[in-house]
Amino acid sequence: MNSYLFYMFSSYKLKIILLFLVLFTTRYWSQEYSFLPEPVKTTKEYLYTGSYDNAMKFNTAELEKYKKINDQKNMAAVYINIGNLLFITAKYKESIEYLNKAKEILRNDNTVPSLKAYLFNEYGKNYSRLGLFEQSGRSFNLSQEYINKIPDQKQKVYYLSLNYSWKRQLFFELKATDSMLSVEKKMLQIDPGIISYTRIADRFIEQKQPDSAEYYMNKALSFSDKATAREKAIAWFSYGDLYTVKKDHQKALDYYLKSLSILESYGDLEILVAYDSISSTYKHLNNFEKSNEYLRKYTNLSNTIDTNKKAAVDLAVAKLMEFKNKEKEREENKLYILIAAIIIISIAAVFITKRIYLNKQLKKDQQLEEKNAETYKLKMQINDSFEELAKLMNERSPLFLIRFKEVYPDFYEKLLAHTPNISEHDLKFCAYMRLNLSSKEICQLEYTSIRTAQTKKYRLKKKLNIPTETDLQKWILEL
Repeated sequence: MNSYLFYMFSSYKLKIILLFLVLFTTRYWSQEYSFLPEPVKTTKEYLYTGSYDNAMKFNTAELEKYKKINDQKNMAAVYINIGNLLFITAKYKESIEYLNKAKEILRNDNTVPSLKAYLFNEYGKNYSRLGLFEQSGRSFNLSQEYINKIPDQKQKVYYLSLNYSWKRQLFFELKATDSMLSVEKKMLQIDPGIISYTRIADRFIEQKQPDSAEYYMNKALSFSDKATAREKAIAWFSYGDLYTVKKDHQKALDYYLKSLSILESYGDLEILVAYDSISSTYKHLNNFEKSNEYLRKYTNLSNTIDTNKKAAVDLAVAKLMEFKNKEKEREENKLYILIAAIIIISIAAVFITKRIYLNKQLKKDQQLEEKNAETYKLKMQINDSFEELAKLMNERSPLFLIRFKEVYPDFYEKLLAHTPNISEHDLKFCAYMRLNLSSKEICQLEYTSIRTAQTKKYRLKKKLNIPTETDLQKWILEL
């Protein structure tokens, strides 16, 4: 009997402790995001624990609720939330579509600057991932303008931290080192947290300075108790990169797998990089079966993301063109009104009116030429980023093939038409030759010998069904 009472008492105490922990943790999360609008706050609380699916279900339900009562501001907040969740899973086209809905609601409403700061930050993130760096920078700058108008200090710091984090990444992509270092300094001033220190550590990892990188990684993990599951996963992945630089591949693998276990629950784009890093690490550990397994995962996901990115770029360009066309239409309407007014006021002044019309028409043509130049510049940014492509290739980035397909879409389509079942590995080899790399340069990139490269060319020629007497590289350059 005494044992039973002791058991009941112990169980009761355990339940009380667990209940206290749940209440305390919930209160902590609520305090952590209490200054945010209700839909945004609850979404952040879900993401804090890695509950991506629950966050999406919550926002879907909230959207229906706010539609019924026509609560426009909360509808806009939910649209941005969903855009953010879709961005996390690399569904850029769908993300931009939801952001466009929020933008339409908030177009003439400047009463909630925090929502507009949130909106343009999400636009900037999407454009950055799509390689539209000029549009990304403009969006982050717009976000900054609205952040400066936020009266609540906690909200201002929160959105400023988000904006600096992504602007830092944008400057890193653009190799704008001075601007990147300036933003890093600002990040540490307003929000010395796990991501701020991890990004600084990443810079030292890239520079092959493991001691400095490890110092900042340790600083980053000292803030892990306040970090979301995804932020911890990003930090663990950087630890994996650190041990890769140290050539401790087993420790690197442990951190990569630990990071992947979280990233997979989100469906985050970082999974793609994780698959590639894990495949390479298993290769270093001579576990070729596992290496090939993760290489296949990388290839399959890469193809899916590539398709989604193309659709998102098309949508983004279409929206930009639509905006320009509306601007052109408004200018034309103003021109016609002006001409009509001049004709009504003074029919006698035909000569003067005609000159005004011709001058305005010339101005309109110049404006049209400028808009066409801007459009051409945008297309060049999307399709002719050769310098960026060379950078990705030399860094052996997993994004190299994605950008190659964007820069040389005709070559990619012709090659697929000729050999539909060509593998990603063979495609990368063809890409090297399309960029006119010598066998020696290819060997350096692939860490192989000249003999291995020649054997690869011979096998590839057979797969492509090219006559023996035809030079493979010449055939690829002329395709």
